[in-house]
Amino acid sequence: MVVKGSRGRRRYVAFSLGRTIPKSDMERMLSNGYGKITVIQCAGGWCIIRCDPSMLERSKELMAKACPGCESKSTSGNLITLRRKYPILWETRPRYIAFTVSVSKEELFEKLEEKADDDGPFLKFCDKGYAVVKCALRDADRTVSIMKEIDGSSSPFLSSYKSKDIRKEIANRVPELREVLLARK
Repeated sequence: MVVKGSRGRRRYVAFSLGRTIPKSDMERMLSNGYGKITVIQCAGGWCIIRCDPSMLERSKELMAKACPGCESKSTSGNLITLRRKYPILWETRPRYIAFTVSVSKEELFEKLEEKADDDGPFLKFCDKGYAVVKCALRDADRTVSIMKEIDGSSSPFLSSYKSKDIRKEIANRVPELREVLLARK
């Protein structure tokens, strides 16, 4: 467990964006040298950012500049509080699903791109017959169906809210992937 005294307190702010913006686009819009603001979740026309308490007002200004018309809904020191308060944030929180696969990384990436919308699914890792796919919680069943369409022999074997948990499980199953998987963020 991380002690707040060593890393400092954090504030999470939920925003209604008025339109769906991919997380990567939101990160790019907010990346103008303000490293203390992190996009935690961006899906379904909503966004959660994390910042230091001293950056709270500045982060709201930056969001208003990056995404005109967005509205700050709530601030909390706890991420789960915001997700419980706004059901759309709960439903669109990230979910990682590990699959066994028999297709190449390139083929899997290409076919997932064809079927993805702004919220995913996204290929996070693929090697030696294993793949990790990121999706929104509400799209988990759809993601499993998409993977079955792409590769009829694919099979989900683990699901988690944390990418690190899935990477550890695959590393335990396939020791030659340990170094690659555990080095990733």
